[in-house]
Amino acid sequence: MFLCRFFTGAAMAYLAAGSLLYWREFLVNTASFGLPLAVPSAFALAGAELFLGLFLMLGLFTRLCALAALPLCAVCAVVFFAGGYNNVFVALCLLQCAPLSVLLLLGPGAVSLDYKRSQRAAGRFLRG
Repeated sequence: MFLCRFFTGAAMAYLAAGSLLYWREFLVNTASFGLPLAVPSAFALAGAELFLGLFLMLGLFTRLCALAALPLCAVCAVVFFAGGYNNVFVALCLLQCAPLSVLLLLGPGAVSLDYKRSQRAAGRFLRG
């Protein structure tokens, strides 16, 4: 689980860093899609993806981050590539969604900041 979290979070942080490095194009693409308040929306999308990636790498609030990252990665990818779909783009989106789904279902794993809290929550849930 550690490797799944680490590499998924690193990929998300890398994509968010790309959005922030090429911020002009990201802002133009955000405005072209008609999102309200294009500048704050673009920086909120990229910042949220960056922090969700960092939280996943650390193993903090893993299930919540994976749940939020599933639609956020798709939205950021569509905005970054300006709707230019091809087979590789669809494959990369699916490859990003697969480990996020695994993290959503299985949780943080033993090597995480969230392990003790998730064990307590699972114990309360299984007690009935």
